[in-house]
Amino acid sequence: MKRTPLYETHHALGATFAENYKEWELVDYFTNPDQEHHAVRQSVGVVDLSHRGRFRLTGSDRAAYLHRIISNDVEGLSVGQGNYATILTNRGKIIADMKVFVFEEAVGIETNAETTAALYQELDKYLIADDVTIEDFTERTGVVGVHGPKSAELLQQVCGFDVKDLQEYHSVVDEVKGGRIVCIRANETGEMGYNLCVASESMEWLWDTILTEGRSSEIAPVGLAALNSLRIEAGIPQIGAELGDSVFLGEAELESAISYEKGCYIGQEIVARMKYRGHPNRLLRGFEITGDTLPQSGDLLYDADTEIGWITSAVVSPTCGGPIAMGYVRTAFTDEDSEVEVETVSGRVKARVQLLPFYRRNA
Repeated sequence: MKRTPLYETHHALGATFAENYKEWELVDYFTNPDQEHHAVRQSVGVVDLSHRGRFRLTGSDRAAYLHRIISNDVEGLSVGQGNYATILTNRGKIIADMKVFVFEEAVGIETNAETTAALYQELDKYLIADDVTIEDFTERTGVVGVHGPKSAELLQQVCGFDVKDLQEYHSVVDEVKGGRIVCIRANETGEMGYNLCVASESMEWLWDTILTEGRSSEIAPVGLAALNSLRIEAGIPQIGAELGDSVFLGEAELESAISYEKGCYIGQEIVARMKYRGHPNRLLRGFEITGDTLPQSGDLLYDADTEIGWITSAVVSPTCGGPIAMGYVRTAFTDEDSEVEVETVSGRVKARVQLLPFYRRNA
């Protein structure tokens, strides 16, 4: 069983753990998932994200090598910049998604725990005569997420970072008491948010310092149950749910992961063809569920007796006050407020199609 550097610290806080993400034992919740969810919406929450895979690419060819195999631009990024990207099969299906960060001495990659091994294999497979070294930094580092409307204010107070104008995926690097710290702007919840990466031995210092300094901001430690409900409300697709090797980028409408000007990369022809010559047969949408029945991942969507899609994620939304879901549905039913039915274990329930996200701050 894999554990993050903060396992004992979380255990001392009375956390409830669950096994997920490829045999990681991670915090499901500390107190109550709904309370933790509202803390992020109203103030600030801190979450351990150390289970995610992290790679470090060095060598003179690192940018050119990565640029030619993933779906987004790398060579056009300057130091301190980053973006969201995917690596695809030859048929344009999603193997893994990732966040790419350009530093002075390296290119950093973060990916989901479920795709860490697969992504490393893909990166290594296409490494031939390039001057590139790929290092797995997952066990040597840890990540603390700080998310919520008061997160920038808190990081200014704790670390001295002026990050309120930092763009998504962009980063700043500094030395603080606990050692070298990388602060990356990240949208994980639909709120302002930042992920802080430090050496594993500095994780306990960082976690304790943020919680201590954040008391005046009503900070709360947050588990993955609340992070998931926040994600679904924000309409953010996730590997293992909305994304995988049966999904095209165009179906998930992940335009932010694609550069159409960069030229060839693996799966590029399929991505371009779908955009310029055709259209997906299905699209990712949200669903507002009528009643109290919560669908499960894989539940089918129907129009009368015709199967038209399926559910990928569902949650009882603390913000919306009822069950909501994400899933794929045929393009004929993708307009907002289209009526569909979900086949659940309790029978069929009605649902209305919603354009994502469900939640947008100040909307």
